Amino acid sequence: MTAGPFTTDIEPRDRPATLATAPGGLPLLGHAWQLRFRPLRFLDSLRGQADLVALRLGPIPGYLVSDPRLVHELLVVRNREFTKTGSPLYETVRVLVGNGLGTSEGETHMRQRRTLQPLFHPHRMEHYAQIMTAVAEERSTTWRHGRRLRIDREMYRIAATALTRCLYSARLPDDAVHEITTHLPVAFAGVGKRAALPMPWLHALPTRENRAYTTAVRRLHALVAQLIDDRRNDSTPSPDLLTALLAARDEHTGRPLPQQQIHDEVMTLLLAGTDTTAALLAWTLHLLGTHPDIDQRLHTELRHELGDKLPTLDDLPHLGLLRRVVAEALRLYPPAWLTPRRAATDAQLGGHRIPAGAYVFYSPYALHHAPGHHPRPDDFDPDRPEAELSYTGTGCAFLPFGAGPHKCIGNAFSLAEVHLTLATVLPRWRLSPDPSHTVRPRAFTTLIPGPLLMRTEQRSC
Repeated sequence: MTAGPFTTDIEPRDRPATLATAPGGLPLLGHAWQLRFRPLRFLDSLRGQADLVALRLGPIPGYLVSDPRLVHELLVVRNREFTKTGSPLYETVRVLVGNGLGTSEGETHMRQRRTLQPLFHPHRMEHYAQIMTAVAEERSTTWRHGRRLRIDREMYRIAATALTRCLYSARLPDDAVHEITTHLPVAFAGVGKRAALPMPWLHALPTRENRAYTTAVRRLHALVAQLIDDRRNDSTPSPDLLTALLAARDEHTGRPLPQQQIHDEVMTLLLAGTDTTAALLAWTLHLLGTHPDIDQRLHTELRHELGDKLPTLDDLPHLGLLRRVVAEALRLYPPAWLTPRRAATDAQLGGHRIPAGAYVFYSPYALHHAPGHHPRPDDFDPDRPEAELSYTGTGCAFLPFGAGPHKCIGNAFSLAEVHLTLATVLPRWRLSPDPSHTVRPRAFTTLIPGPLLMRTEQRSC
């Protein structure tokens, strides 16, 4: 998998993009019900309809972009015309994480991106990689042969623990890690529900679910504030993320970043960096469990390249099948499965007028499952040509991390964690599906497998 720099160039079209209207709109609701309650089935039903599919979300017009070149136009060429601001998802996220990199726009976003980019510089990755491998090793040594495990929870704990230690390398108390892994998924689920049903009065009702969300958000903010204070008061030199954030300087004033911005960026990292990584790990293990032939090939590669040692960053370029397995899992089950934008003014897309205020969606899930771009799109096949599993710029139909100025800044960090975790766990453990359990994808804020029960089998060699 590769990622290149973005460009604002786009080849001229010899015709406008094709436009169709999605069938099945309901009175008053339009297509909001399908997107909320049967989103993957709804997206599958639109395969091949047109480059641009018109929807209606209540009284507001919407569009699904189904052509890769149109997605490039949306995210790269016209990124200032189609913004995050005004989208229920990002407005709900902004309430939780403030104006961090994930929610900011325009010059503010680009300035934050330039400030934060050094946090993910390759020279820092070796330190992060050691933490990622150690966390995966620690957690997997608690497993026992022949047990049923909730692999989705195990991967969530690994992802949250690793990210927290990368933020602050001093070992956190177990109760703090437990709080983070308990409250993060509650907050993330609450964001999704509030974005799907933007009715403040409904979420203000004193229900158990609403109280749990409020508690989760309050405790996460308190834990983040404590992490920042502890790191600020700890004079021990460390290459961790918080040390780099506290040392960062505003490019215009030369002053340290404001306390609130540091807080917002840490909340953004926790929210965006845990759920998606855990989902990709869980989906990859599910796919390997249901394809034992590929699992065995991967085990052979890992044993041949690693022997009995734990993986390092230097090993990853030699693990070609592992990279393709993860890329194919990303293609089939991209955690960021649907991403909204909103037309800031009357705009054009693919030669069609998009009215101000309209929602415009692009779906990595829909792009990745389009048979015109990926033959046998529903099959798990890590031996696909590399072009199908790489981001190559304009017209590319593989976009798990987005494109343009809002492309995920932490994609290399996340992929390193997934690769190192799998390369740590799989030489020692085989995970097979529990025959009594059916996996049903859940497309909400992220695309997750839901409860994922698997049986552990300790490998003899």
